[in-house]
Amino acid sequence: MNETDLTQAPRVLNVDCYFTPFDGYAYEKSCFETLGIELILQEAETEDEIIRLAPGARVILTEKLNTPMSRRVIETLDDCWAIGRYGIGVDSIDLEAATDRGIIVFNTADYCVEEVSDHAAALLLASARRVVRLDRHVQGGGWSPPDSKNWGLRRLSQLTLGLVAFGNIARCLARKMSGFGMTILASDPYVSPEVTAEYGVELVSLEHLLKESDLISVHAPLNAETRHLIGETELRQMKPTALIVNTSRGGVIDPDALICALKEGWIAGAALDVTEPEPPPKNSPLRGIENLILTPHQAASSAESWTHVRRSVVDAVSSVVRGHWPAFPVNPKVQPKVSLKPYEAKSDPSHS
Repeated sequence: MNETDLTQAPRVLNVDCYFTPFDGYAYEKSCFETLGIELILQEAETEDEIIRLAPGARVILTEKLNTPMSRRVIETLDDCWAIGRYGIGVDSIDLEAATDRGIIVFNTADYCVEEVSDHAAALLLASARRVVRLDRHVQGGGWSPPDSKNWGLRRLSQLTLGLVAFGNIARCLARKMSGFGMTILASDPYVSPEVTAEYGVELVSLEHLLKESDLISVHAPLNAETRHLIGETELRQMKPTALIVNTSRGGVIDPDALICALKEGWIAGAALDVTEPEPPPKNSPLRGIENLILTPHQAASSAESWTHVRRSVVDAVSSVVRGHWPAFPVNPKVQPKVSLKPYEAKSDPSHS
């Protein structure tokens, strides 16, 4: 490995700018200028555009969900030390290719944990208490329940909540939902029973969780292992009275199977902040389903979270160009192109 070379201003390329309409990346520019970093802002959408822009960039940043940081792109990145994501999910980045090329991939793993867990809780409660359907009923001129089933409402403390994957967001959600007195289950092949027990959660198989839960919240990252993790077989294992919420990635649930499950009554309802594809086409069969709540991928959003993610990106970039590991490497076993010291907290100059 080579020592980091700071004799020239390191170039940082943001390939798919999203924040531009807000403040033109004033925060990033100010912090990077202090460190002698050149920030280049672009709006590439295709592999060819990224390949054309990438030469000379030490760090490449990506924001949008579908920007193609593919093997074809990554194999051309001779100058790149690291690829970073404004966010948690890195399913648009070929991690294996990056690792093969000695390129660190980092995310902002501590970003939006509170917001997404809040949004998941809101969707779970809105689904369980039929808030949206009740509103539509009243707004349409109704008042009394249209049937004797009282909309299927039940006491929350009598219900079981199942968490598919048990990472930071699911753990935060478990802490928040525990106040309702629910039984909480989790399924995650990479987590030990001792970890879930710390949160009062029982670790079970996915099949057990699906069969026993009244409410299910999906928190799995999207990768080859989890794509369509919840499909027809899994949806048919759920109770006909059960509800499922997804705030992770749309591709974790098979959309065709979910549409059938909702329309044919395999399950009672669903709430999605994420879809496959995204956004859903205007004529998507997901639109207009009575027992489905849709929100436009806003679970991570808040004034505080936008500030947080930008600070985390600046911290990671400044760490790498100063010769340190970033706080949240996604491929920590990579052999980087340059020698890096252990991460040092508060390398963001705004924290000094």
